[in-house]
Amino acid sequence: MTASAPILFLSAMVLIFAGCSRSYDEKIAGVEIPIPRGMKKSDGAGVEVALLGFGGGQSSFRGQLEPGKVIEFYEKEMPSRGWQPNLGVISKGGMLTYAKDARTVMITVGGNNEATTVTVTVGGTVR
Repeated sequence: MTASAPILFLSAMVLIFAGCSRSYDEKIAGVEIPIPRGMKKSDGAGVEVALLGFGGGQSSFRGQLEPGKVIEFYEKEMPSRGWQPNLGVISKGGMLTYAKDARTVMITVGGNNEATTVTVTVGGTVR
């Protein structure tokens, strides 16, 4: 093993873990939702509905991040933005739900050997 091998390994690990530590915001049904860097919006603009005081929307994202790291990202990021956790089901992926200001956000995370997918669904009353 060369002297540079440990440095390369540590650099790769930092990049992998840093991928979920930073984020960008995506507006879904009028709500700013954090998306981990490394996740890109899937084809299509997503879906939004507004009907008789109810509004909702859904968008999907794909990336090469580990599903467990994405779940950890949301478990930390959403409460720090004032979202209250409701229900969570965690396995090899997971489903997390949060509530704030008469709005509910459901985040589902799944993955296989090719990619991780995140689907964010927002619903609630429209003001």
